[in-house]
Amino acid sequence: MTSEEHLTILLQGAKVWNNWRIKNLQIELDLREADLREADLSRAELIGVNLSGADLSGAILSKANLSGVNLSGANLSGANLSRANLIGAILSRTNLMGVNLSGVNLSGANLSGVNLSGVNLSGANLMGVNLSDANLSWVNLSGAILSGAILSRTKLIGAKLIGAKLIGANLKEADLIGTNLTEAELREANLIGINLSGANLREANFREANLKEANLSRIQALNTNFTSANLTGACIEEWQINSATNLTGLICDYAYLKQGQQERRPTSGSFASGEFTKLYQKSLETIDLIFRTSINWDAFAYSFKKIEVENQDSQLDVQSIEKKGDGVLLVRISVDPDANKEKIHGDFMQGYKFAHKILEGQYQSRLENKDKEINRLFYLVNQLQEKLGEVPDTVSETLINN
Repeated sequence: MTSEEHLTILLQGAKVWNNWRIKNLQIELDLREADLREADLSRAELIGVNLSGADLSGAILSKANLSGVNLSGANLSGANLSRANLIGAILSRTNLMGVNLSGVNLSGANLSGVNLSGVNLSGANLMGVNLSDANLSWVNLSGAILSGAILSRTKLIGAKLIGAKLIGANLKEADLIGTNLTEAELREANLIGINLSGANLREANFREANLKEANLSRIQALNTNFTSANLTGACIEEWQINSATNLTGLICDYAYLKQGQQERRPTSGSFASGEFTKLYQKSLETIDLIFRTSINWDAFAYSFKKIEVENQDSQLDVQSIEKKGDGVLLVRISVDPDANKEKIHGDFMQGYKFAHKILEGQYQSRLENKDKEINRLFYLVNQLQEKLGEVPDTVSETLINN
């Protein structure tokens, strides 16, 4: 069967044999807007083919060679591209919803502005790929290679980047709220203005990364390496670090303790060399307990005593109680350097919520009993007043009769 006959089958949108190949197709081959729905193109050789606007929904393209292919505006929804070769492919404005891209090679591809939300890209090769302004929210990128990739202004909200390689990547102003970057490699990455609020950075490597003006609020940075990183202008509100968090050689002229560039430290001027590390090294040995409403001190005492008993090998002390405005209170507990701070924090809050709930029930019961007692007393007072009101009438009748 000739290449032309194969092409006829393709254009009819029919399924073809597994492991079928088109060989020696020229780069000028034009399959724009072709109907290839559910076609079996696994292992097909489609190097440099123009598939812009084509409908490849549900197609099987696993292990296909699509290097240099133009897929701009194409519909690939539900397609299987696992372990496909997409080196240098153009995928701008491509519909990739529900696509399987696990193990795919997209190095050097142009994916700017694409929507990959929820897509499986685990183990994919995305070295040098352009993903600027793309939506990768909730994408699985665990073990993916993104070194040198362009991810500026990219949405990676809730994405999994466990063990991902992002060496020298550009994530300027990217949104990584709640992203899991456990053991990720971000050496020398451009992270200026990045939003990492609530992200898990446990054991990640940020050596010599540029984190200027980054939002690091509520991050978990346990055992994280910030050696020689630049945190100037970063927000470190409620960040969690431990004694194994490496701040050696960290560069920071100033930082903010609250989001929105509030509570600048130092208030004016800049930190001296190494001063940031010396000042905030104390936080390595503390646990911050945040209360956004008033504290129930009975519940606090119960939970604190409970974690003291459960952690007898660690010295626990209330170091400070600070008002942070808007009713927020910060209670800072000092602990031993080797203590499991994350576990202690979780155990305390669990115990506090439990005790608070029990005590609230007791308080409510007492209030109800108090209301009943008050009503009973009012009744007795009313009865007494009625009886006292009868006394003068009785006395008057006695005087008249006599």
